Amino acid sequence: MNNISTNIDVKSRNAVKIYSELRKSSGLSKSQLAQKVNLSFASVSNMCSWLDEAGFVKVEENAHSTGGRKAAKISFCSEYAYTLSIDIHHTQHIYMGLIDLQNELKRYVRFEVDEDDTFEQIMENLEKGYHELVKAENIRLLGVCAGISAVLDPHTGILLQSSNPVFERVQLQRYLSELFPGKPVLVDNDANLAGLSHLSDMNRYDSKGKNLLFIFFTQGIGLGIMIDGHLYRGSNGFAGELGHLKVSGITKKCKCGGIGCLRTIATLESIAQDLGELDLLRSTKSSVDYAEQLSKRYLSHEKAVVERIDLMAVKVGEVMADLFDLFNPQEIVLGGNISKLAPHIYQTIKQQCRSLSNLATEVDLLVRIIDRPTYDLVLTGGGERMFQNWLEKSFPELV
Repeated sequence: MNNISTNIDVKSRNAVKIYSELRKSSGLSKSQLAQKVNLSFASVSNMCSWLDEAGFVKVEENAHSTGGRKAAKISFCSEYAYTLSIDIHHTQHIYMGLIDLQNELKRYVRFEVDEDDTFEQIMENLEKGYHELVKAENIRLLGVCAGISAVLDPHTGILLQSSNPVFERVQLQRYLSELFPGKPVLVDNDANLAGLSHLSDMNRYDSKGKNLLFIFFTQGIGLGIMIDGHLYRGSNGFAGELGHLKVSGITKKCKCGGIGCLRTIATLESIAQDLGELDLLRSTKSSVDYAEQLSKRYLSHEKAVVERIDLMAVKVGEVMADLFDLFNPQEIVLGGNISKLAPHIYQTIKQQCRSLSNLATEVDLLVRIIDRPTYDLVLTGGGERMFQNWLEKSFPELV
């Protein structure tokens, strides 16, 4: 009995190795695949036949040439199934998207959230958004993953400190499970998903484990911590709450009641508040539009804007110095709605980090600012989260 169980486990592990390798490539022959996963040609050939029959891969037929029979090419089938991913990081609108198995956003919808919208109204809009996305097509759904700007209690599933009060103290996973019965449902912090999305992009080119920090700027500031290619959550699931870290010389009171939190100096909302422009920020279609306006004003040397953005850069660099000394990551990535300010803040952030860190001057400090929409990061991160969950829990049972 143990031998049977062991054989099944080995077969499942081999299937996961082969399937994961194909996901990273544009197509491989069986010989190439066998070499990459360090398995025999016979084992790889048998598994590819099963993957083909199950619809997980596509096999291009052998072609003939004067040089003899060409090897068949095995390609990952990204359209086998999709994840319904939901981005709830903003208080004024919500995005929903279909993510294929290659972690590509195929299509998405957005709907607005009014201040007086109830939780029930938002759930109704999510259901309508799903039907708009699938357009009556018969698609296979791996599951549903929601990213939200909140602290998630992993023991109870209850959301804490949500940016949108309507989700405060709500067990969102339960309601989504009722909305999508029979489908796996995951809920995660938006910064964690954004970090997973970036890590997934990196893994397409390098399969080695990555140690990186992903600082995600939205209405708050979150931190995705990746250690050896895996998301670190902490013992209670609260790791990465960066926005309330205290910075020097700042006496502004935060919404949390604390003084000098990073989010009081390094978010677009805090900048707009200090410039007396909260109404301007709220009247723009998105916070990114406001960031683009700030960028233009910075270039035109508007004194108040230049001083305020430079101050933000200095304080972000100060926090990054502490993070670098604590985690010694391969790189620190900044993403979110401040990316339009990147040309003006990048050098200041890096120089400040180097000047304050005990270790950054000893190594090549890699800092990157990526210009991807926040919703794209959260939605594709949700797709990656669900894919990994499916690959670990459900895929082996199919083998």
